Amino acid sequence: MDEPALRTEIVRLNKIIQALMNRAERSMSIGESDFSIFQTAIMLEEQVRRRTEELEAALRTNEKILRALRESEAKFHGLVDQSLVGIAIILDGRFSHANPKLASIFGYSADEILRLGPLDVVVENERPLVVEHLRKGIAGETKDTPVIYLGLRKDGTRVHIEVASSPMSVAGRPALIAVLTDISERVQAETDVHMLNAQLREMATHDALTGLFNRRYLEDTFERELIRAARQNRPVSVVMGDLDHFKAVNDTYGHQAGDAVLREFGRLMKLHARGSDICCRYGGEEFLLVLPDMTEEKACERAEQLRTAIADATIMFDTSAIRVTASFGVASFPRHGKTGDKLIGAADNALYAAKESGRNQVRAA
Repeated sequence: MDEPALRTEIVRLNKIIQALMNRAERSMSIGESDFSIFQTAIMLEEQVRRRTEELEAALRTNEKILRALRESEAKFHGLVDQSLVGIAIILDGRFSHANPKLASIFGYSADEILRLGPLDVVVENERPLVVEHLRKGIAGETKDTPVIYLGLRKDGTRVHIEVASSPMSVAGRPALIAVLTDISERVQAETDVHMLNAQLREMATHDALTGLFNRRYLEDTFERELIRAARQNRPVSVVMGDLDHFKAVNDTYGHQAGDAVLREFGRLMKLHARGSDICCRYGGEEFLLVLPDMTEEKACERAEQLRTAIADATIMFDTSAIRVTASFGVASFPRHGKTGDKLIGAADNALYAAKESGRNQVRAA
């Protein structure tokens, strides 16, 4: 029994006692001596007294329960309101309840958020996914794994939201209780980590000055190219290039000018390369070009194109116009070697022969 009902029962019993006592007094006043009536009244009074005590005890217990419930409710609301995550009850496609954190995630006031629903706080292209998630959630078909949506704040900015939900019933109507977490900082941190890893991979395999592959990358890939060539009975050629009189460039114009020349050499190599070619800065002013599926004759033509391009280039540094040439050596698999070291050694010997013959030329091994 609730508190008003208990109090009404006590009042009713007291009225019964009073009525019985009044009846006994009237009987005595008119000379009746029916002791049984008075005795009955006394017994009823005792029963009513005991019943009243029981009801009062029940009322006190009920008051304790109600007080405990009110305290529990206050604690619950306190925890929900102070939560670091957004909590909402979704009923009929709207937020029927939302804690302050949920409102702040999307930049609304507590009153404003209750006039909205889940579809109002996600970007347009993700709304069909949210509709499906709500349908499955109310039907109890969703998994325990949270889902991530791109949320839309009141000011139009976007925020990454992680949502976990469970079905519930509100006054016999199906609803969802949802927990929403702003994971924008986590997503940004993950993006930063991916970018950093990509930069580290780039640094590990590329020359910082020219942007070409470095010697480490060459060592990791060259042997695989040779294995593939041997299996498919296809040629692979290598071109070793070296700038002529590069020390004189550094001595005359400075090392920064020398760096500009090296960068231009790397740019021209990439410009004249195919997608399958491997362009490397081998060391210092030496460059190596690996040409899969290319014969020695074609590789010499490619080296000649590169030699001409470098000789024709004018490299501007400050007010100086710098002109350089380069020498090249060519070797091919399997004629000049079946390993990377053998081929590079053969191309290096051909390069040395080009240097000895006057530089600015191409020599085959």
